[in-house]
Amino acid sequence: MWPLRIENPIFLQTIYGHYPDLSSVEITSATMDRDGPSMHLSFISTVLPYRPPAKWREFNAVSFALEFMAVETISLRKFRSHGLRAIRMWDEDGKILLTCEGAARLSLTCQWMRIIGITGILQSGSL
Repeated sequence: MWPLRIENPIFLQTIYGHYPDLSSVEITSATMDRDGPSMHLSFISTVLPYRPPAKWREFNAVSFALEFMAVETISLRKFRSHGLRAIRMWDEDGKILLTCEGAARLSLTCQWMRIIGITGILQSGSL
């Protein structure tokens, strides 16, 4: 599930027609920034859009970059280099809650989020 408090969901909704499932993704980076404070989360998903941009050409995965702004709480208990994670995001009491379970155990609470980038990529191996 994706939260409703996404600053710019139009491109995501246009290419997928819905919010894609994040139950099996590979996190490539998680970075904190004191300004805001904010957190940048990048991951790769093999859930492909039904209407990808023509410029993506050949691709078998999608790279996402998200920014969580006005972070209030964060907990990182495990972060392995490789392996799949399940990301869940939802709205609760005017905030966004995120949990990540699997090869990483991450949770955070923030005021809003935005999509920084979505790109089709060609991966040689499977996730």
